[in-house]
Amino acid sequence: MAQDRRRFYCREWALEKLQCCLDARIITGHSPGVLITGSPGAGKTALCTETIWPTSKAGLASGLARRCLAYHFCHREEQSSTMVWRFVLALVEQLRNSELLETGYKEKLNTPAVSAILDPLACQKDPEEAFKRAVLGPLLELPAPAQPLLLLVDGLDHGVPPGGHGAHSTSIAELLASHVHLLPGWLLLVCSIRRQNKALSCFGRGRCISYQST
Repeated sequence: MAQDRRRFYCREWALEKLQCCLDARIITGHSPGVLITGSPGAGKTALCTETIWPTSKAGLASGLARRCLAYHFCHREEQSSTMVWRFVLALVEQLRNSELLETGYKEKLNTPAVSAILDPLACQKDPEEAFKRAVLGPLLELPAPAQPLLLLVDGLDHGVPPGGHGAHSTSIAELLASHVHLLPGWLLLVCSIRRQNKALSCFGRGRCISYQST
């Protein structure tokens, strides 16, 4: 279901930049991810929403919605949306039902090693291993689609626990930052996060679309 909408305007440049980054994904040496940064209320979620459910002429013309393999929105007031294991299971379910993937993905989920880690209790215990077995592994084994696709995650600053980074991912931001370099060459990770949030440091240096409040 689409998120609550604010009128999307004067942000056509951001959609164009996203489209350029996506088209350039298959070029060797290009970053596997893009960060949309900005202060609260700058329009990060509005851009992500317009990317998935376009209503403006620019959004419809970009064609980004047709190339979105999966998406996830983190909400501060909805704790379950920030849990790593729930994110992994929701992502797998979208991939399972996606018409953009080869049929072989579903078959790979039915193997004993993968189906076992997708049990909710097992995934809750080790969501990082579930992400590797059920998302990264199968996607890397699939043939590349006709054009690059995107994976969009909004609101990475929500659900980041206090303290430093541990041996295992304790947030969706840490999980994605730790594995973005392993994504297949045809998939672009697009994430939004507040500027100066500590989770931003997880990603190091990379391409950014920086928003200013208007």
